[in-house]
Amino acid sequence: MTSVLVIGGMGLVGDALLRAWQSRGARVWSADFQGAPDGRVRRLDMRDEGAVRALVAELQPDVTAVPAANPFVDYCELHPEETRRVNVDGTLNVARACKDFGSRMVFFSSDYVFDGAQGAYREDDAVCPLNEYGRQKAAAEAGVRAASSAHIVVRTSTVYGWQREPKNLVLQIRSKLSAGEPMKVARGLLCNPTYADNLAEVVAELVRHGLSGVFHVVGAERIERLEFARLAARTFGLDESLILPVPFSEFKAPAPRPKDSSLLTDKARAAVSTPLVGARAGLERMRSGEAAWRARAE
Repeated sequence: MTSVLVIGGMGLVGDALLRAWQSRGARVWSADFQGAPDGRVRRLDMRDEGAVRALVAELQPDVTAVPAANPFVDYCELHPEETRRVNVDGTLNVARACKDFGSRMVFFSSDYVFDGAQGAYREDDAVCPLNEYGRQKAAAEAGVRAASSAHIVVRTSTVYGWQREPKNLVLQIRSKLSAGEPMKVARGLLCNPTYADNLAEVVAELVRHGLSGVFHVVGAERIERLEFARLAARTFGLDESLILPVPFSEFKAPAPRPKDSSLLTDKARAAVSTPLVGARAGLERMRSGEAAWRARAE
């Protein structure tokens, strides 16, 4: 039986990973910065190297997946030293522990390691981050690769799905539009929206096949962020006229965004049988899974 430790198990991707591996019969443990009062989620601060080593040494997981990060792009831009301690130093604490205790690491990176000038990036394209979050992810990628060859770096993009707090784009749209409030969305940004459950299924299969290296695991289609927002509104029966387009050039935020950070997935698709789903199919799966999510969340 495979054993898996998911660091960041209370987040969107972490929760999907736990469910994906549980459904495949793996023994799973969850760790998170906050932990859980019932003890089902271990408290872990990745910045504490001693605590990281102690947990990996205690559990001896075959696989350690790390979706944990500070993902707030503008906050990273404004607080680079603080967030680097989590997104880079914390990640590398885990990488060293994995190497020393023989655990395969799965690190979750981002399309933001690219500047968006080209689009349709492959795994072997040179990274060229445009903002601090992207620079942190690129640095963490390099450190993970240097620590051990027994790793998977998963680059993903615009992940959405059910989670306790409405942090991802689709839940933000639901929250705003359900309340009759408008929501501004940048026009002209291209990406691959990725359904969290589909991401987790593909990653679990990559691990099962014993693969290593960098893989792009994102939604099957390159789509404008604005169109994806409108599609999300329609899928959930909301008023898409409340989606207010703002030209990319006029969208003001502390961190610059890549214009076209779309990723090619040929490598991942050739390695697994699980299909990567497009935006419409992913949103429909999310909508149909609402009751199951609410039952788990209670």
